[in-house]
Amino acid sequence: MDLKARLQTLATLEAQYPHVLSIYLRCREGGRDRRKENLIFIKNRAHELERVLGDDKKGIDFLRKGVAAAELIRNQDLSPSVIGLALFLKGDEVIERFETSIPFEDQVAYRRYPFISQLAYIGEEFEPYAVVYLDSRSARIFEIAVGELVDTSDIRNEVHRRIHRGGWSQMRYQRAIEGEKHGHVQEVADTLAELVSKHRYKRIVIVGPDKPRAILKNALTGDVARRVIDGERVDSRATDHELLQTAVDYFRKAEDEEETAKMDRVVREIHSSTMGVSGLEDTLTYLARGQAYEVLLPADLARQGSHCQNCGMIFKDPTKTCHACESKDVIDVDLKEVVTRTAVKYGTRLEFVKNNGFKAKLGGAAALLRSPRMS
Repeated sequence: MDLKARLQTLATLEAQYPHVLSIYLRCREGGRDRRKENLIFIKNRAHELERVLGDDKKGIDFLRKGVAAAELIRNQDLSPSVIGLALFLKGDEVIERFETSIPFEDQVAYRRYPFISQLAYIGEEFEPYAVVYLDSRSARIFEIAVGELVDTSDIRNEVHRRIHRGGWSQMRYQRAIEGEKHGHVQEVADTLAELVSKHRYKRIVIVGPDKPRAILKNALTGDVARRVIDGERVDSRATDHELLQTAVDYFRKAEDEEETAKMDRVVREIHSSTMGVSGLEDTLTYLARGQAYEVLLPADLARQGSHCQNCGMIFKDPTKTCHACESKDVIDVDLKEVVTRTAVKYGTRLEFVKNNGFKAKLGGAAALLRSPRMS
């Protein structure tokens, strides 16, 4: 799943007629199917949107076609395992569809452009990663993308068990067994190298007995080794679900550490190289100019701002006149949405920060810059 490329396509899409209908649904809550709630939510939001459209009969017609197509998908064309559903439609044409094991917040929007912030958020939070369970005789490699198990590789080799008779013959036989074990682990290392080359996993967790894990880490290429988060000893009888949950705990810890490191880096850049800015206003300014290399944004940002359609500047508060070019062609926007869209268009990395100290430390938004900030 090339989520980055698909997001880029959505971020650059803009259409007058038909508008783009963006729908996000949380399809299940625990073991309960939320189909009824989903359909009621879509229907109610469609009525609200029709009131806003007023006399725009063409816009209403396209909206109704999109809603009907979405309702059909939700009613008849969805696997019971799907937790989150994101649909993007133009009229009754589905231009993109995402099914995930991560829940979305229910949302319906009908604009000239698709709403992508929820999708970008889970894409950033759940980048492709791999979980490896390894023992001396077998291995399982789980590939996870957008929070969903998408592939599993099994590697099994016939490794003879240790014998307990003494003497020179046992030593020779035991060396042969050790060679078989190393050959098995090397096959796992080679398979991982192929998968990393193809899928570019952000992180890899290796779980299992201590000795095979140690041998595997020594056999990995440099490109694979730098992605590895050390795991722990896990019972060979553990279910796939238990293995994956163990790995997820490591991924979350690594994400928290990465967030803290990025915040510390911004502070250093602000005070040393002038390659960083903090606070929502400066972050929006440098992002809109295309100077931001990476933007750190609160995961819970819920605020209305403004976007100039003439020069592209973004403002943290609603305004009728652009403060940069004095144009009156300014619209009110959801800041999280416009920041996400702008970042994806410019190729700016986006980090949704959950750290409780983010606001106190950096004013609730920050950016690393491509060039020194203007004095």
